[in-house]
Amino acid sequence: MKPYILIDKKNELEGDFFIPAQICDEKILNFIIEKGKGLLCVSAHEDDLLKRGFFKLPSNGSKTNFFITVDYGKGTGISISERCNTIQKISEGLSIKDFVYPGHVNVLGAKEKRWGHTEASVFFSEHLGYKPYGVIIEILNSNGDSHDFEYILELSKKNKLEIIDIEDLYKEYVKKRFSIDTSVKLPTAIDEDFDIYTFKNPYDSREHIAIVKRPFKESIPYLRIHSECATGDIFHSLRCDCGEQLENSLKIISKKGGVLIYLRQEGRGIGLNNKVKAYKLQDEGYDTVEANLKLGFKDDERDYFAAYLILKALKINEVKILTNNPKKYEDLKRYGIKIKEIVNIYGKVNKYNKKYLFTKAKKMKHNLKLEGVE
Repeated sequence: MKPYILIDKKNELEGDFFIPAQICDEKILNFIIEKGKGLLCVSAHEDDLLKRGFFKLPSNGSKTNFFITVDYGKGTGISISERCNTIQKISEGLSIKDFVYPGHVNVLGAKEKRWGHTEASVFFSEHLGYKPYGVIIEILNSNGDSHDFEYILELSKKNKLEIIDIEDLYKEYVKKRFSIDTSVKLPTAIDEDFDIYTFKNPYDSREHIAIVKRPFKESIPYLRIHSECATGDIFHSLRCDCGEQLENSLKIISKKGGVLIYLRQEGRGIGLNNKVKAYKLQDEGYDTVEANLKLGFKDDERDYFAAYLILKALKINEVKILTNNPKKYEDLKRYGIKIKEIVNIYGKVNKYNKKYLFTKAKKMKHNLKLEGVE
């Protein structure tokens, strides 16, 4: 088995060689040490290490959860064969009394509420069918830089190694941990027979909700994925059409049955405070895309994986989606949700929102009726 390369594009901006500790041999270890050049580490669940007597190193703020370094056996512990043997003994579950410390193999503890290379390597080992122990080492380029993705890509091609993004591993990790928390009737002015669902959400810890109307009269439910818009949904702002889309969607779902997923990602994912800053920039002449970019964000920071998790928790695999935004249904299709039909859902065009809507249609490819709007 060849090692993998685990990359983290979001946080550490690094790539690590990875191999399950259980099958790490001298040949693989020598290769990843020679080509990686970073810090050789064995990762394990933090609780597992603590139960076996391993203890943490004191820290003044390091994000990496370091435990005591160890060696196994009577040698110096530095040779490839000795370090390989130490790795194997850690994966076999030996207690700290069986090791010499400090040693030449770094030990890292994976935490439940953190997700970096440590946690990804433990999960990936289990995901591949091995014990939950991983071997990782940072990849440094010829100048010793650990943040060179072009170098990592060239290295992977040259050695025919698969690159795995740890964000994708995290999505696999949370699939089995995302679940319905509570559901209850929610009578509203639109329909007295709505149900509201909340969720146990380790993915992003946000309080997303689903409004559901059963039965689904056409067997396949209508779906609206609605991103939170406090100004439009609550205060009926005329700067957007969000509030009207929300109300129109609920009316359709009320009549035909379906789900409205309310995602807590205000301002296309930049938050309420930054959205108001973007409004100010729009008043100064920027359009909605330019304003987001000016503030240092993407034109759209939203993520629809949480919506996929909600649909799976509700046991829904096929939908008729109420949207003008192709990104929503393309993302759902990528995650495995079948799209039976795409139904456009509109709000009113007015003098305050027409430039905003025009920009969404022209720059973000939203399917909007904007004849004569410039």
